Amino acid sequence: MWNSIKERFRQSTLRAKLILAFACIIVIPFVIIGGTLSWLYMDSNQSMIVDAAVENNKQIIRNIETSLHPILRLSMYPVQDKTLLQMMHKDYTALPYPLYERELDYDTAGAIVKNNMLLYSDLIDSIVIYQTKNRIIIGRSNDDYMNHHYLENGFSDELFFKAIINKNGEYMAVGVHPDKLMSPNAKPIVSIGRAIVDPYSREVLGLILLNISVDKLKTLWGDIPFTEHTSFYLVDDYHRIIYSKNKNEIGQPAADIIGDNYVQVSEDQPETRQNRDHFMIVSTSGVTNWKAVTIIPKNELFSFVNTIVRTITISLLVLLGLSILTSIYIATSITRPLLNLHKKMKLVAQGNLDVTIDIQQGEVGKISITIDNMLQEIRRLIAKIYREEQDKRKLELLALQSQIKPHFMYNTLNAIKWMAKIQGASGIEEALTAFSSVIRFTAKAEDDFVTVAEEAAFIRDYTKILEFRYFNKFDVDFDFDSQVASCYTLKFLLQPLIENAVFHGFDGIAYKGHLSVRIHQEAGSLIMTVSDNGRGMEQTTQELASIGHSANELNSIGVKNIRKRIKLHFGDSCGLDITSKPGDGTVATVVVPIIRNREEVNTNENRHRG
Repeated sequence: MWNSIKERFRQSTLRAKLILAFACIIVIPFVIIGGTLSWLYMDSNQSMIVDAAVENNKQIIRNIETSLHPILRLSMYPVQDKTLLQMMHKDYTALPYPLYERELDYDTAGAIVKNNMLLYSDLIDSIVIYQTKNRIIIGRSNDDYMNHHYLENGFSDELFFKAIINKNGEYMAVGVHPDKLMSPNAKPIVSIGRAIVDPYSREVLGLILLNISVDKLKTLWGDIPFTEHTSFYLVDDYHRIIYSKNKNEIGQPAADIIGDNYVQVSEDQPETRQNRDHFMIVSTSGVTNWKAVTIIPKNELFSFVNTIVRTITISLLVLLGLSILTSIYIATSITRPLLNLHKKMKLVAQGNLDVTIDIQQGEVGKISITIDNMLQEIRRLIAKIYREEQDKRKLELLALQSQIKPHFMYNTLNAIKWMAKIQGASGIEEALTAFSSVIRFTAKAEDDFVTVAEEAAFIRDYTKILEFRYFNKFDVDFDFDSQVASCYTLKFLLQPLIENAVFHGFDGIAYKGHLSVRIHQEAGSLIMTVSDNGRGMEQTTQELASIGHSANELNSIGVKNIRKRIKLHFGDSCGLDITSKPGDGTVATVVVPIIRNREEVNTNENRHRG
């Protein structure tokens, strides 16, 4: 059955295939996209609400910390005020009139608290300054009520009192607790406490309590109902509820109100936690160690999302129908110009390269323009190849003709050499032998490559001829590395450089010239160096030689030819470098790759010419 379906698909028209393909391409992505969008929307909506709750928690914590920082600074006031500090040191039982002194200091301290401290922050509900030496309150902000029985029998036994004293002058944020000292109905408050410590003797003199009612603390944030039953709690460092919408929950253990999930909350857990029914977002203050806790029910979080998902699904189905109709139209608009293109390409396949494909619209039109340009380029290349083949035949004919002259010269010189030998002219014989070797090397017509040994032998013969020509004008030494003797290189790379050194470098010098020719390998390259102690060149002369212009009869054509041949065969990584200074000689260095066999020669030629 599957084979039958595949065969029917192969036999169907391009239009039918495109419509079927478009339908599959549209339906499958719509299903995937629809499901993905629904999931992403649910996930993003969830993430958005959870992130908003996290940010709201953080903002509440920031607001609390920002509001408490001035109060923390204010708790240092008794240490910084000399009058209050002196009062904290007094032992009233040792004074002649203790009650009078206490009343006087109480009024003074009360005025300082009311005028200088209480007005410092609207958040402060009451302030109490307690002296431990006499176990009395020397200053407070509220004169209306104070529980003296609690002061004498229970205040100093409170856990937060002992904790503040043990902090030895550092601040302490006291979590939710009833205000038994200053409030007749013991309303819930939080406090900032600090032990008053003598800055010199480090003696603990007492403490200061700055009390903040929970109702005033609530003014630091606003309720944001993420869902209908979202709950927010502020929990102190003893895990008791500081704030809840239900006032009866204030002061209760958080685990009893929030549930067992709160028991699992720890400092190293992430801010967002979840179970089967709820999300819990927890942010902790670095100043007070209080926690802002937001509880969001999952079922309320996704109720609105489900409605949106149904709407998206219906919209996707409608769009799916419209897309299938659009795919039919697009398939027809594609196949019509393709059929026209097919007819024209059949003519090209039959050898008619003069076809013009006249389709201008759409992507097929761009293809037709490209094909037209390609056919035009093919016609141009065919004409170029034809012309090059014609030129090649002419050059081959000239090359055959040019080979006759060196062979004729070689045979003639060989005859003269034997005549010189018979007549005992050994100098002429030696010169003709070297010249014959040069002519024989020049007459080689296989290709441009020879071995280093052959090039070295040619250079020896050529310099021997120059020594005969310029008798005792210069001497020459050779340094050829035997390890590269069998490597291949281009012919005639060194001859123009030696010619420049002898003809122009040694021209007009009053001392004997010295020519050094060295061939060796270095870092994977073949290095050929021709250096002389001649008159050298100006920078301008070097630049003119490098671009092929004549400069003081320098063989710049040969230099340009060397550079051109190296670039043609080996690319831009190799080349010829000439360094020279007037009166300081010239050094010409040729750098080419190491080629060890004939196969590498062919590979190198194909790479740089193809």
